[in-house]
Amino acid sequence: MFRLIHLHAQHGVPRIGVDPDGYGSERAALARYRETPDPFFGIGRFDESGRLAEIVMDTDCRSGEGCPSEAVNVHADTYQRMCDTCAFGLETLTLPELSLRLGVAVRPVPAFAASSAGRHAAPEESCAATNRIARELAANVEDPVWRMELCAELARTPSAVNGLMIGVGALSHRDVLDLWPALCALGTQLPGSVHSDLIRGIARPHSPAGVTALRLGM
Repeated sequence: MFRLIHLHAQHGVPRIGVDPDGYGSERAALARYRETPDPFFGIGRFDESGRLAEIVMDTDCRSGEGCPSEAVNVHADTYQRMCDTCAFGLETLTLPELSLRLGVAVRPVPAFAASSAGRHAAPEESCAATNRIARELAANVEDPVWRMELCAELARTPSAVNGLMIGVGALSHRDVLDLWPALCALGTQLPGSVHSDLIRGIARPHSPAGVTALRLGM
């Protein structure tokens, strides 16, 4: 089930509002969103128990008037969607960082024209990969075969980097020391796009991306 959602800050805390109307597919929810985009942040995917499982964020930049660029960040305080140009010099969150703050996976609206064999994974696959990576990392990162499979998964499903950041961020300081050689090895094996995203996070060393990059020896 998909529903349109609001995202705003209340006393510094992110609040998610849910529109009561439900839709059977992401495409149907997106079509409704396109009719009345102003009040909404994007689309929420809910599981069978009614729990919010994933947020699909629209990529229209809402910062500049008529800005044609794709939103890839949100303002850290207002959660306004922003492109890199409009976000320059401001405190922003990447989508993986927003995922950690909200406690739910966030990904951009996919290009529906992309084939099923293309770069974008299905929403269920992306969410499952994120959860599996976060759950398995501490116990398996020393296994070179697991690291290789992880990197292949990240190449297929880049949004699953959320799971990597959750798993690495959950390690204790003692865990990091014990696993340091394996963590550094993983840092050198990551797909180029994931590696570049994490490297940019070092500019904010206390952010989830920054913590992950430093713990992977970048």
